Amino acid sequence: METKEKRPTEAVPAVTNRKKPAKRVESDREAIRENRKKLLTRKSAFAIRESYIQLRTNLMYSVASQGESECRVFGVTSPNPAEGKSLTASNIAIAFAMLGKPTLLIDCDMRKPNVARLWRIHTKNGLSDLLANMDVCNVFGVEGIPLSILPVGKIPPNPSEMLASAAFQTEIDRFRKQYAYIIIDLPPINEVADAQIVSRLVDGMVLVVRSGHTKQRELADAEGALVSAGARICGVVINDISLKQGGKYGYKYGYKYGYKYGYKYGYERGK
Repeated sequence: METKEKRPTEAVPAVTNRKKPAKRVESDREAIRENRKKLLTRKSAFAIRESYIQLRTNLMYSVASQGESECRVFGVTSPNPAEGKSLTASNIAIAFAMLGKPTLLIDCDMRKPNVARLWRIHTKNGLSDLLANMDVCNVFGVEGIPLSILPVGKIPPNPSEMLASAAFQTEIDRFRKQYAYIIIDLPPINEVADAQIVSRLVDGMVLVVRSGHTKQRELADAEGALVSAGARICGVVINDISLKQGGKYGYKYGYKYGYKYGYKYGYERGK
């Protein structure tokens, strides 16, 4: 499926990043490969699947904004990088799509996008191109469930300004009419202000922390940043917990299980 609007404008130049060391690049690739195995399916471990179902239910029935019967648009962020927010955002989107409702996953991490790599989507266009009015923006679908994915596209030099623009708000309003649920993957909130900016456009925010990695002070700083922006925090997801250690499931996910995943993804809707 392609967005219908096509509005030519000047191109936004991509940011030129310094070349990463080979070891760091390989480490990033390995992390993506491992996370790809953890994408939620109906064959996922029972405890994992049920945890996401409970999370989905709690998000659905969070206190909705004025004029809304339920919360439908959620931002997902974390205090720091490498805490599992992109995987968690993807799995929340899958959980909603499993209801049979059209769901959209948007990658708004315009600094270090991971959604396209996680889902093996190969495209140069995405959200940044749509906001820059450059060309038609393709939305990619996931076979087997009504889940669509909008990747970042080209890395812009001004991500905060793009997300604060009237154009972005217009697109979110338009997507609200097309999809039952929208999940937005955002950059770490303790690193940049993007998540605070977008929080005003969503019905609720989800904070993702990593067991044994996120410090209490960092979580407090992240919560404080969201509160200061007037955001509604719908929940805190703690991942990378071994369920074999016991404890409540709730929002805790133990990625110590073997995963099998059967989605075919990265195809372009309407083609």
